[in-house]
Amino acid sequence: MISLKEIEEKKKEIVEKYGLFMEKNEDFPPIAARIFSTLLFTSKKGNTFEELVNFLDASKSTISTNLQKLKSMEIVDYYTKPGERKKYFRLSPVGFLAFIDRNLKKLKDERDIIEEVIAFKSSANKVIKEASQQFVVHDEHPYLDYLNNSISDMETLKKRIIAKCMNQ
Repeated sequence: MISLKEIEEKKKEIVEKYGLFMEKNEDFPPIAARIFSTLLFTSKKGNTFEELVNFLDASKSTISTNLQKLKSMEIVDYYTKPGERKKYFRLSPVGFLAFIDRNLKKLKDERDIIEEVIAFKSSANKVIKEASQQFVVHDEHPYLDYLNNSISDMETLKKRIIAKCMNQ
């Protein structure tokens, strides 16, 4: 049987792994990335400032600075309970929408460039008479299909997140 200590160790291992991923792929500062990944494990109630300090074994000022950064990016929000002074931090759905929007923009930009390349090759081949100097033009474009499918899937996900947020 697995112990609570083993669960906590595994949680820290996953937080570190995802934190590194967020550092590399989203340019998050190291502690901000760890806060983000810690909050992925958060129940509906959220994490208090003290819980984040203790779990991440970081100074209060470091946690505070990085929470402020994540809040300014609208990735983290917080709420308070009546009669309590504690803030409960959690991931913001708006932050997920910002990730989706950034990724959608990248995919759409790349798709537009690929479409421009395809159009250029076709129009250039109409001018270039020497067959050996013409561009290779394929009838099928699997990478363009991949980009279009990814864009469609991300737009569907975005709509689902927005609908879910409105129902809460």
